[in-house]
Amino acid sequence: MRRPWGASLVALLCLGGCAHAGPPEPLAITDLQAQLERNPIGPGEAVRITTLVESPDMSGLLVQVRSSMPPHFHKLTQEVVYMLRGEGMLQLGTERIPIKAGAVVRIPAGTVHTFTNQSPAPAVFFVVTTPRWDEQDRFMVTE
Repeated sequence: MRRPWGASLVALLCLGGCAHAGPPEPLAITDLQAQLERNPIGPGEAVRITTLVESPDMSGLLVQVRSSMPPHFHKLTQEVVYMLRGEGMLQLGTERIPIKAGAVVRIPAGTVHTFTNQSPAPAVFFVVTTPRWDEQDRFMVTE
């Protein structure tokens, strides 16, 4: 069965990489399904983040969430999140939004956000960040 992810992933990668002003970068192509099979979330892991593609200006990440992602924000990084599998509750600031597979959300820099999985299996996201993903730009929030 073909997954309808291809066109959406190309569009998301374009959004994340369109601002690059330097020389063209080598084309980076990855098979999302194969990456999921090679990098499954472990039994004791709540969240697993796998970098799929990267340039100086952006990152494409595979994010798997078993239960919930802790509330956090990024001072510099904005995200475009595409939910591939599952369903749950996304919280952006004070707004709670039910989402399911196929949802696309932009999370501006500085916005506190979290996700709670409401599926029996881990939720799976493809996330494009700009600038490039940096764990040091993730700040946890205590509720």
